Amino acid sequence: MLRWVLGRKRSRKRKKVRGQRPTYEEAKVIMAKGNVAARRDLAMHEDMEPEILYYLATDDSATVRREIADNDGTPLQADLILAEDPDEEVRIELAQKIGRLIPDISENQKDQLSKMTLEIIEILARDEIDRVRGIISDEIKRAKNVPQPLVRRLAEDVELIVSAPVLEYSPLLGDKDLLEIVAQGIEGGALSAIARRENLSGTVSDAVVETKDVGAVAELLSNETAKIKKKTLEMVAVDAEDHTEWHAPLVNRDNLPIRTIRRIASFVSASLFETLIERNTVEPKAVDEMRTKVRKRIDSGALQEDEFEITTDTRAEKMFNAGKLNDKVMGKAIDGNDHVFVRKALALMADLPVETVAKMLGAGSGKAVTALSWKAGPKVRTSVRLQRVIARVKPQSIVRARDGSAYPMSQEDIEWQLEFFTN
Repeated sequence: MLRWVLGRKRSRKRKKVRGQRPTYEEAKVIMAKGNVAARRDLAMHEDMEPEILYYLATDDSATVRREIADNDGTPLQADLILAEDPDEEVRIELAQKIGRLIPDISENQKDQLSKMTLEIIEILARDEIDRVRGIISDEIKRAKNVPQPLVRRLAEDVELIVSAPVLEYSPLLGDKDLLEIVAQGIEGGALSAIARRENLSGTVSDAVVETKDVGAVAELLSNETAKIKKKTLEMVAVDAEDHTEWHAPLVNRDNLPIRTIRRIASFVSASLFETLIERNTVEPKAVDEMRTKVRKRIDSGALQEDEFEITTDTRAEKMFNAGKLNDKVMGKAIDGNDHVFVRKALALMADLPVETVAKMLGAGSGKAVTALSWKAGPKVRTSVRLQRVIARVKPQSIVRARDGSAYPMSQEDIEWQLEFFTN
């Protein structure tokens, strides 16, 4: 039956396998008497008889089972077993293979191949390890041939690495779904993921703005394909004076109403004001009037935000170059709510772009901030303060120290979080 419902199309470069493919009889001997290395090599052959690969799916060695999980020739019956394997690395390998199986799922999802593939996806999408669920979410984020309830469940997952991919990309989430998810009280990175969706409707844009989540509104304003009503833009402009993160993306929106332009011109920097005028059609008389007001603000010393930020960035760079950016300095800056300095310092210490650091701090994820802190170098107790004061992570989501002083996340989890935000 279709080679045991198993022979799938290969869509990746094969691993290099040592030695030639054993015969069926030789393979049986290796399964019975071969050492782990020999059985592992056997498990890597994609053209091996299905029953051999199926048998190896229950091998005593997790090393062997990981190769079976990664093997495109493995029968779906074996993948079903591996989906609940006790070794999480086996399940991770299988989850990463899912992307190569999705194209084979039929639109009506009724043939046996599709049913078995979806059953595997469903099991992995409920995995206790968020990394496994996150891989599944990332693999199916653009798929149209998977069940909508599955996508909705992943979109409502409490872990950002699970919810964000489908929230940002899935075509199976309609306005009704998105509005309900926003109404549930999500914030931070999950809300920002919705704000980045292509061709976001005006209704959902309104819902994002109503949350007043600073990072999400900034992402929405930066989303050139998002539809934002003029009335909504006026509301944003009213609150934008206190949120410098909104200034540049707000200025870069096209066809702003003159009333909104006047409002924006009353608080943005001189350089952003010129961009605002260049991007919009404004009568010369109105431009002269607004430019005069900007000049008065400069003369009075009211325009100092840009200068302050540059000075703070420079201070962080000088301390970093002098080797003086340490845990004590970071703790003091955190306690002083010095967001600009903390963001720049972490970027320098972790060797990451400031934009990436800003996303990780604004994601509302304790795990994201913990991974960032680990890479930057502060002690884990400082990481907890960073989560609470700067990133404003909810108390129940704060990642706390293990045994009082050790970072509680595994190396794999930390690398996964970093990779998620740097891609």
